[in-house]
Amino acid sequence: MYVTADENGISSNYREHDGNIVMYSSIRSLESKLNFRNFSIKYVMDGEEIYRLKEQDYLLKQGDYLLCNMHCEGKVIIDSKTHVKGICIDIDRGLLSEVLATYRAPDTNVADLTLANYFNSEDFLEQTFQSKLTHLGTEILKLDDILCKNAYADYQFEKEFYYKLSESIIADYIPLVKQFQSIRCIKSETKRDLLRKLAKGKSYIDLYYRLNIDIAKVALESNISQYHFFRLFKNVYGLSPYQYMKQLRMRKAKEILQKEAIPLAQLALEVGYGDIFSFSKAYKQYFGVSPSKELDNIV
Repeated sequence: MYVTADENGISSNYREHDGNIVMYSSIRSLESKLNFRNFSIKYVMDGEEIYRLKEQDYLLKQGDYLLCNMHCEGKVIIDSKTHVKGICIDIDRGLLSEVLATYRAPDTNVADLTLANYFNSEDFLEQTFQSKLTHLGTEILKLDDILCKNAYADYQFEKEFYYKLSESIIADYIPLVKQFQSIRCIKSETKRDLLRKLAKGKSYIDLYYRLNIDIAKVALESNISQYHFFRLFKNVYGLSPYQYMKQLRMRKAKEILQKEAIPLAQLALEVGYGDIFSFSKAYKQYFGVSPSKELDNIV
């Protein structure tokens, strides 16, 4: 089912439809309670939306999306001078369960029941993503492109479309399920809370890795003790916070080098190093080759 929503109302009485739905919206002002009947994808095409779920705010900007399951509740807030355009996709619980039931655990010929239980339970962690970085995002961007051309056409989305979305969701969430399981707590809510706090710290590093970040400050921002933050971060993400920051810097440096012949002193500053010597040493340790040789290959 495909519906549209704007200041003139909703194109169909979709509330009577408890299944697969794609909704395009173009709205300037809205504050509405949300009741999640199925698995939902909330994606922003243009503008900003705020989702307040379980006393947690999620700010979605252009290209961001949020995933929620049927155990979630909250509201959406839109307040803009221009139209905020978005896509909401509901995936029928039975269809998602069908896809989950056929997902094979590694090295076995049986379904991964742990994964299925996680997606359909209160343990599921609502999460925001950038569409350009995920499997699901690739599919959403295709839909974005279609609706940008004509949002008010009479679209029909077959089951194959929702199957593909479900497969992409599962592929993106497998690392998150492993992260959830890696935290040694008895209570699921405690695990969820710690993952949210860690994700907040990780996002802070993602944004400011080019600066001279004090990880103690990151831990404070995450409301976790420094020792606990270090231990949990490495346990969940497989790297210490400093190793993760170095990884971001090195990958960004290589990305820049592959695009342009930039002076190494300038490159060092752009990725967070105070001098070319420490940058070159770190680069060679990480990639096994000096940045000057990489630069020679480009030139």
